[in-house]
Amino acid sequence: YLLPEILKAYMRSYPDVSLSVQVAPSRYLVDDLLMNRSEFAVISLPFEHERIETVSIYRDSMPLVVGAAHVFAPRVKVTLQEVVQEPLMLFHADSVSRKIVDERFAEAGVSPGVVMEMRSPEAMRKLVEVGVGISFLPMLAVQESLDAGVLKVVDVDGVSFSREIGVAWRRGRYFGFGIRYLLEAIFEVYGGLGVWQKKVGSL
Repeated sequence: YLLPEILKAYMRSYPDVSLSVQVAPSRYLVDDLLMNRSEFAVISLPFEHERIETVSIYRDSMPLVVGAAHVFAPRVKVTLQEVVQEPLMLFHADSVSRKIVDERFAEAGVSPGVVMEMRSPEAMRKLVEVGVGISFLPMLAVQESLDAGVLKVVDVDGVSFSREIGVAWRRGRYFGFGIRYLLEAIFEVYGGLGVWQKKVGSL
């Protein structure tokens, strides 16, 4: 969601470079970094590991979204107690996004009844669109559906979720000129260039 235009410009500048882009949960992307199979990854933060460096580049809200025909759709606001009475599409328990939601549920002393766990925000979005359940989903993943009118955002009284997104890489990793160019393009668009340069130094 964050990189298409940057990658498009990069491929124009480096038409002979072959890129491999993988979409997976953050922990799998980090595993690839640790195994030296990837140059860098865009993951959900916070993520702490002694061999991994990160720089935050974006904060994405995670509103409650419902299908256009859902009973909540005409409403401006609902309570968390009402939310947990509905079938919920949630990320798997090992994801940062799920932990954010679970912690708030625990603080409020509520527990969702029917939960369907998934790893793909696209699949969750589709299921919410057709009315299988409701979900707290990243705004980046649902904006097009909101614009099309097939999803609606409903405020939850006293609750606001967001996730932080950052660039991660293996500490001590050497970046060739081409990858440095791509990373600097990302940081120039979303911020964090100075922090990244300080962390990598002259590597």
